[in-house]
Amino acid sequence: MMCLFDPRRGTADASASAMIKSITEVRPSVRRGVFAGMAAGLFLTIVMTVMSAAGGKDLWYGIKGAAAPFFGDRVMRPGFDLPPVALGLIAHLVISAGWAVLFALLFCGASRLVTIVSGILWGFVVWIGMYHAVLPVVGLSSMRHDAVIGRAIAFHVLFSGAMTAAYLVYPASSMIR
Repeated sequence: MMCLFDPRRGTADASASAMIKSITEVRPSVRRGVFAGMAAGLFLTIVMTVMSAAGGKDLWYGIKGAAAPFFGDRVMRPGFDLPPVALGLIAHLVISAGWAVLFALLFCGASRLVTIVSGILWGFVVWIGMYHAVLPVVGLSSMRHDAVIGRAIAFHVLFSGAMTAAYLVYPASSMIR
């Protein structure tokens, strides 16, 4: 399978062309990324919910936050509100899958060690991307100030750690198809 990142590129072991030639060469990495991103997104949602509960804060704030571009200030109101909760969870999982698919496309040819190190560092890429690109584009720049920066970075590194673990346990047989 061809990947955007090919550690053999420029070596005698490199294939004739390290470029992705068709969508069928991309599908296994996309499936693996979606799996890893959804697992990591769900894990992070659970962690944020437990932390909110432990801190005596609104359980639903972290879940509803991703729905803010669609519901505005309604998501900031404490308590359960089904439409923002449902859309927020879906949006969070889709965004998580998107970051993981990008990772999978970039690092699918990497060794286990390179994948682990890159996966952990990916948390910083995701944090920078979310805080300086995604949030401002969707009109949520103010959310950057809601969290202590160290905590925000920790959550994104935690996400990338969970993403990397899920990426590495994805069944190898699924990558062959």
